Amino acid sequence: MKLVIAGLVLVGAVLAAPPLRLALDESAVPPASTFPDLPDGARVTSVDMGCGSGGCWQELTVLAPAGMTGAALADEVAPEGGDCPVRSLIDLRRVCTGVVATGTLDEPDATDIVRLYVQYDRS
Repeated sequence: MKLVIAGLVLVGAVLAAPPLRLALDESAVPPASTFPDLPDGARVTSVDMGCGSGGCWQELTVLAPAGMTGAALADEVAPEGGDCPVRSLIDLRRVCTGVVATGTLDEPDATDIVRLYVQYDRS
């Protein structure tokens, strides 16, 4: 019986470690691989990191493919404005993905853009 209890405590500690580590490291950001897949023809123009009172995040600026607006690209890669799923049973940290803004670059050949973010949910 003691062995079963010890095993359950060990499993609980392993499952709790990633969220607890996240609570202690406010500068942690999800890897770039957690960004949603982009459609063919979309082009990443910059990858930035920002921090605020809710933690830190990574942000992608993406040029929409020809014939697609920034708003259409945002709807395709982040439906309903965002999502915060759990990554796996082993890593219980929730990774939020969403749209920061859509718009048009102020350049002579204006191209539609979308800015996406990923960050850990700290609630």
